[in-house]
Amino acid sequence: MAESIAPAFLIAVPHLLDPNFRQSVILLLQQDDDGAFGLVVNREAPMFLRELCRDQRIDYSGDPGKRVRLGGPVQPEQGFVLYGAEHDQLDGREVAEGVLVSASTDALSRLCADPGGRFQCYSGYAGWGPGQLEREIKEGSWIIGPAVPHLVLDPPGDGLWERCLGDLGIDPNLLVPGGSEEA
Repeated sequence: MAESIAPAFLIAVPHLLDPNFRQSVILLLQQDDDGAFGLVVNREAPMFLRELCRDQRIDYSGDPGKRVRLGGPVQPEQGFVLYGAEHDQLDGREVAEGVLVSASTDALSRLCADPGGRFQCYSGYAGWGPGQLEREIKEGSWIIGPAVPHLVLDPPGDGLWERCLGDLGIDPNLLVPGGSEEA
């Protein structure tokens, strides 16, 4: 396998029409010979975080309007939290500079009890089998960009896809379908 590009943003090209990934930005957390794993960072679920916490019997003292985010179509019952390094007392794994991930209910409980903490809660994830992501990149389905911690922890909302493309100097209206073809 080629060298891992994780951590990075995978930014969907405009002609990627799969409803799970259309105009998505994925924080690629891991890529190795066994496949790849990431979280869609620009999709909100209809569920409020306070509702999830109530269902899980977790005390929540944060923003009542904060929503759970849709991390991807794989195992939607699996939860993850991405949080800032200011929560270094939690047992998580750093996945980008200043951004940690955990699948622990204890981590979620502690984050929800701290109204000043920066974190996002995700349901599900995006996953690829061995070589699948590399093929999709070669086919032109994804644009690779740098993982920007503040865009993960304090996302600008619906405009993240356009912002990430713009930060790379790309106008989505000028992208045309294509990819590399083998001779």
